[in-house]
Amino acid sequence: MAIPQGSNVRADEIIETSIGSSVSMQGILKAEGNIRIDGLFEGKIETAGNVIVGRTGAVAADIVARNVLVAGKVKGNIQAHDRLEIIASGKVLGDIEAITLYIEEGGRHHGQTRMAGDEDADQFLLEGPR
Repeated sequence: MAIPQGSNVRADEIIETSIGSSVSMQGILKAEGNIRIDGLFEGKIETAGNVIVGRTGAVAADIVARNVLVAGKVKGNIQAHDRLEIIASGKVLGDIEAITLYIEEGGRHHGQTRMAGDEDADQFLLEGPR
């Protein structure tokens, strides 16, 4: 899968856990490294590394990871400690939280968005322009 230029999710990073396109799994997936899903996964995903949902991937789970790249489908909430990318073929149904959010033209998101690291936003809006 091509990774968009400037992406924090690098194609040359080692994928330690891979769920192939012919695989269907349910459960809790906890890891320290990078995860790639090209098949079907239902449950919960937590990793200190990156998660890539490939074009053929379909995930019904909450995801917590450093960076998340969605090229397939995700139904669930996503918490990216750094960057969340939804490329043109990607679809996310659920709430998302990230420091950096990139949605390529054609990518879809339906849910609420919270930009982490923006805890002062409410105070800023209350104060108005200076």
